[in-house]
Amino acid sequence: MTDEDKAYLRTQIAEISLFRNFTADELERLLPYLELESYDDNTILFKEGDRGDYLCVALEGTIEIRKESISNKQTVIAKFGRGSIVGEMALIDQFPHSAVAQVTANSKLLIFSRERFEKFLEAEPQLGIRILREVARILSQRLRRHSGRFSDIF
Repeated sequence: MTDEDKAYLRTQIAEISLFRNFTADELERLLPYLELESYDDNTILFKEGDRGDYLCVALEGTIEIRKESISNKQTVIAKFGRGSIVGEMALIDQFPHSAVAQVTANSKLLIFSRERFEKFLEAEPQLGIRILREVARILSQRLRRHSGRFSDIF
């Protein structure tokens, strides 16, 4: 990661909910484990069935999550913008992705691979646990929101 990328991440990372309770020193210790990637509009981040091996945070741009229906039609089930986290289950399990994630505008994404997360967890166990707690909170919120929407169908 270039010095320019590190400087950019320092300005962005404190505003991300996943790291919202980290001090400046803790964020600095986390930085070497993160990657910054740029993606062009319409780039597929992962497909349904791909092995999950990273989470990403939208720093700029948008990400659409699509699911294929029984009739083979792609349906947008979620749209995420700045600060949103996608692929977070990859830090918890190694199951295949359950949907397609596609960038729908030129985007900058923070990437936290499972491999780097596991190294971070070994080096900084207390901080790693805090990240896992935040991932659990995010998943819980999404499950509650989608359960409510699902019940509206019936």
